[in-house]
Amino acid sequence: MNMIFPMLFLLCIFSSAQGQELPRIKTGVAEGYVADQVCGDCHASHFESYQDVGMSQSFKRPGNARKIEDFGEMFFHEPSNRYYQMLRRNDRIVFRRFQRDDAGEVINELEIPVDWVLGSGNRTRSYLYQTEHGELFQLPIGWYSEGDFWEMSPGFESPDHKGVNREVTRKCLFCHNAFPEIENDRYGDSERFPHDLPEGTGCQRCHGPGGEHVTTALTGGDLDAIRSLIVNPRKLTGEVRDSVCMQCHLLPSISLVTPLKFGQGEMSFRPGNLLSEYVAQLDVREVGVAEPDRFEINHHGYRLMKSECYQQGGLSCIDCHNPHVKPDSKVFREKVAGVCLDCHEGITHQVAVSETACVSCHMPTRRTQDVIHVTMTDHWIAKGPFDHEKLVAPRKNETRAVSDIQPLGFGEDQDPLDNKAYIAIAAMRAGRSMDDATRSLIEVLRKREYDDYTPYLDLARTWLKQGNYQQAESAARGLVSGDQSLAVAYDILGISQLALGKLNQAKLSFRRSLALSPEPEVYLALGSVYFEADQLSLAEIEVDQAISLRPLMPEAFRMKGRIAMAQGNAEKAAAGFERSLQIDPGHIDTYALIVEALEISGDSKEAQRFRELGRRLKE
Repeated sequence: MNMIFPMLFLLCIFSSAQGQELPRIKTGVAEGYVADQVCGDCHASHFESYQDVGMSQSFKRPGNARKIEDFGEMFFHEPSNRYYQMLRRNDRIVFRRFQRDDAGEVINELEIPVDWVLGSGNRTRSYLYQTEHGELFQLPIGWYSEGDFWEMSPGFESPDHKGVNREVTRKCLFCHNAFPEIENDRYGDSERFPHDLPEGTGCQRCHGPGGEHVTTALTGGDLDAIRSLIVNPRKLTGEVRDSVCMQCHLLPSISLVTPLKFGQGEMSFRPGNLLSEYVAQLDVREVGVAEPDRFEINHHGYRLMKSECYQQGGLSCIDCHNPHVKPDSKVFREKVAGVCLDCHEGITHQVAVSETACVSCHMPTRRTQDVIHVTMTDHWIAKGPFDHEKLVAPRKNETRAVSDIQPLGFGEDQDPLDNKAYIAIAAMRAGRSMDDATRSLIEVLRKREYDDYTPYLDLARTWLKQGNYQQAESAARGLVSGDQSLAVAYDILGISQLALGKLNQAKLSFRRSLALSPEPEVYLALGSVYFEADQLSLAEIEVDQAISLRPLMPEAFRMKGRIAMAQGNAEKAAAGFERSLQIDPGHIDTYALIVEALEISGDSKEAQRFRELGRRLKE
């Protein structure tokens, strides 16, 4: 390649950029990064073409997202007996959900403004709202572009789904957006985000933080220095190169999210590093599912790794994909065919085929198992033949039991004892074979002491889930003695003490947690302590604090209703229970509570409406 033109081009760009005001370099988790628009000042063509790529559209304000949905359509989810709508009001999107009583009248109605749109919409799209406290939550319905319809988003299909209270964590947001400018990224830290978030997975997710690169260019640094301060994935090799793509496109199983290496934060991976230094990638086997048939929506990298073209031929993602450009299907398939023919020139077929049919035949489109309304290209390059109609045929949601968990084998080999710990932790977090997983982790901890608190925190959390409150309390005490800044350890300590009847100790633990990180669950837990101690006014103060931080917290309104009932105010109690049911209409016990409160307050007609709805829920 003639290097004179690229060098002159770069020199021209950077010499014209000198003297410009230096961009602000981000701090916290996004330390060293700049706003992605800064990249466009010097790399305009790449930046502009990238705006049409799905990754750049992965996270948007409603007013900035491409308008692809049919707003206003009514969707009924029979398993949970709820009606849904997404409404557009100017540049705002509003989520609406309600039920109908036996007379067909609207009941348990709820509206929530949408703050963020998640997903490009090329296949599907989800919707989030954000509280003033900074928490993000996913709403239950999504738009499916292949059929242009509304349906439940993955994980919301069952009657008892989480409704409007499925929290979006740093792990969720990692692959759907550029890094947020937050300070805390430790395991167990609060899941809160600034309201000013990036919009879309930008340039620096693949090229690394650009602060020094841009500053050096604008202050007259030499060309070699400028180039050395940014990552060009095409100049990387092997699994270090592939790690750039695999950071988001290698997810072996949605049912078992693999843990980070101890001491790593969710946003700690940087291009140019090996992914195995950051995450303990694990693979699974599922009962009744042969390996070639396990196909999920984010299996691009995972399936490519199964291909001989990857294992023996060294094929990489960027051999076929130019991440800066949205591919034209016909042109793209011709390009991919050229890559195939680099190794398979002169190959013969039993039937006549087009020279550009490689992808159609050997990487067929399949329906994904985890998002059943979506089809994707299968990157496990195989000989076939395939029953293409069967591969895309409609399918039902299914829960598949995991029979085995093993290290994936991407990157450097890991210590067997560490692997055993990560496998146990993955199973514990997923709620699978928790007794066996707990014993396995304890065996590891008897042989190896870790400087990082993560395995000990997982152990404490699991004991708490299992109702082993004495063990959870003991583990939490060990955690806080080792790190007094770990708010989540005080939470576990307080919950364990509350369950054990140690009310005064629980109050102190929750207060210590709140001093470190004011969280709605902890205020509610503290309110529960005061309620158990019959200190109703103090209980209400704490519950109101929880609601001020998380206004759509059904447990808090339920507690407000119980406090009001204990105070003899049935009308106020009914209002609390009604709000709780608007937020979570699937909580059976709350129907009995509201019926009692309405009967006491003399509103027997309204009581009957809720009685019938609660009866229907039990059937």
